[in-house]
Amino acid sequence: MARLSRRKVVAALGSAPLIANGKVAAAAAADPVLLLCAHYGELARRQEFLMRQWGDREAWLGDNRDWFRLSKVEQRALPEAQVLYAIDEEYESCVRAGVRIVRRLRAVPALTVEGTAAKLSVVAEVIDPEDYPGAHRVLLSAIEDLRAIGRKG
Repeated sequence: MARLSRRKVVAALGSAPLIANGKVAAAAAADPVLLLCAHYGELARRQEFLMRQWGDREAWLGDNRDWFRLSKVEQRALPEAQVLYAIDEEYESCVRAGVRIVRRLRAVPALTVEGTAAKLSVVAEVIDPEDYPGAHRVLLSAIEDLRAIGRKG
């Protein structure tokens, strides 16, 4: 099986067939897990975007404001750096919202094969593949198996 990247897993979270077709109400009725997982996917994509923004801004500050030689106090006082702190706040907010969704997913049963695959995709995103490489590959394989079964049904 080809190894799925974390980026592909995140993209798959929001691509549950019912939601991708714009049938949000039908998806919620068919399986409320799909909405939770889609929301988690949106948060994960936002976090990736924020990290890129943060990196771009930090690089600009390094090039234009000698960022890496400033003390923490000087960094904090720099007007052009305030966007970094705003990004940090929004990123942390997304992380907290993601944790809430994962907690909620424990209590909401999946009602469809697609919902089960989406729920496991969230787990695959949360688990660091470097911590449990073999188990992570099995998890990704099981997700692909479920999706294949869902396409046949």
